[in-house]
Amino acid sequence: MTDDMEERLRAALRDRAGVPVAAGDPVVAVQDRMRRRSRRRGIAVGSSAAVCVAGIAIAATALAGNDTSSGPIGPAVTSSNPATAAATAAPTTTPPTSPAASSTVASPSPTSIASAVVAPSSIPPSTTLPPNVSRVALPSTYTFFGLSTDSGSMLLTGAVTSTDPNVPCIRTPTDAATLTLGAVTTGSCADPELSGERVAIDVINPDGGSLAFTTSIAITVTDPKTGTPKTGPVVMRISEASDTYPVVAYGGGSMWVYDVDTSNGPEAIQVSTTTGKVEDVVRTPQLYRPIMAANGDGLWLGNSIEGSPVAGTVFHVVPGSHVVTTVVPSPSDAVDWLVADAGHVWAGIRPNSSGTQLSLWRFDGPTARVAFHTPEPTLQAGTNSVVGDEHDGLWLTTPDPPFGDFLSPADNQHLDVVKLDADTGKPTVEAVLPPLDQLAAEMQTASGQAAFSQGSYFLLQSPSVGGYTGFTQLLRVMPLP
Repeated sequence: MTDDMEERLRAALRDRAGVPVAAGDPVVAVQDRMRRRSRRRGIAVGSSAAVCVAGIAIAATALAGNDTSSGPIGPAVTSSNPATAAATAAPTTTPPTSPAASSTVASPSPTSIASAVVAPSSIPPSTTLPPNVSRVALPSTYTFFGLSTDSGSMLLTGAVTSTDPNVPCIRTPTDAATLTLGAVTTGSCADPELSGERVAIDVINPDGGSLAFTTSIAITVTDPKTGTPKTGPVVMRISEASDTYPVVAYGGGSMWVYDVDTSNGPEAIQVSTTTGKVEDVVRTPQLYRPIMAANGDGLWLGNSIEGSPVAGTVFHVVPGSHVVTTVVPSPSDAVDWLVADAGHVWAGIRPNSSGTQLSLWRFDGPTARVAFHTPEPTLQAGTNSVVGDEHDGLWLTTPDPPFGDFLSPADNQHLDVVKLDADTGKPTVEAVLPPLDQLAAEMQTASGQAAFSQGSYFLLQSPSVGGYTGFTQLLRVMPLP
């Protein structure tokens, strides 16, 4: 890491100082990637590397807003027609320019239900995208940091752009067909509904995590009739450290919460997404920063590149069983990602020594029967947000060619949007995008940065690498015929 990079990272930390960390903070995912990258490169993992892009989700830590009003996001910027070549800003080392059309903001109105639509921002003609890719520049009035489809519709989440850490969080529905943004709902960042959920964890940290088991986790449930969130009693007590934090996965009508350092040791709890009540408590292997997914067959835990000293790579908990089953027993592999749908789980697994050869696995049903296991050298190893299911296939964005153990000028010539066949793992490149800078490309896609909705793949991006404080554009990739 260069001295210039270190100084920029420290500046981001100074900006963030004193701001409380929200549960599910996207910064955590970014810290994971930097720690993974440093370890694979053989670089000592230091505090500056672990927080390399701490400015990514400053808005995600705005916890104190309680305004529940709703108003239009305006002005939204329309994308290009998917039948014609669209365009995107080329990667640059300067901070991103705010979309010209975003300088005027419609006054919030609780009764507004549609967003304003204006002309798209000016984009250099030399950076056109493939015909099946459309783009919308996001207004700078809000800082966007997430994309969710859990509620059925596609939601963009973020916060009002401000230097005040107490600004409220926001969400806005996004029309998948036209890429127009709808009415903004503003409220507390602790409200699960802002991200399309009914239940979420509330991390209560009175001492900043400096004392053992003084951080508590409670469950917040949003009343479906009144829309009011209510936080229940404490369900877990944890210690906070650089290698521990709560990990959450939704699926099969449950929210699963895991932490490696609870007052009971490594533990996972199953919470009903209807009532918010704890339904199961399971003692687990000691997994530092595991990769998790959930479906109707239960909880799936992957031993990450963080290198937990346990004999196993993939583990499974059947709902109500109180027992952890080892699915992949190898102690020398690591899980980069897990995706679950009804009846299937897909995993990207690699050796934790070299870390350059990714293999694809699929497990079926409650017995975790191995449906296929195939190496895939064209995909970049490393934590990545993979989305999709049996019907739509699995979708991800990856640098091409992938990075090796040592950097090469031939690496990362462009980004590939890849569809993996759900039944064989066979990859198909659905779109070729302009490359991101080396650091951003190797970190790949963070959780909540991509989604598959209404037949298309959606990706939040910030092509510029300087002064990053939120995603600046949304891309839609329509499957090739």
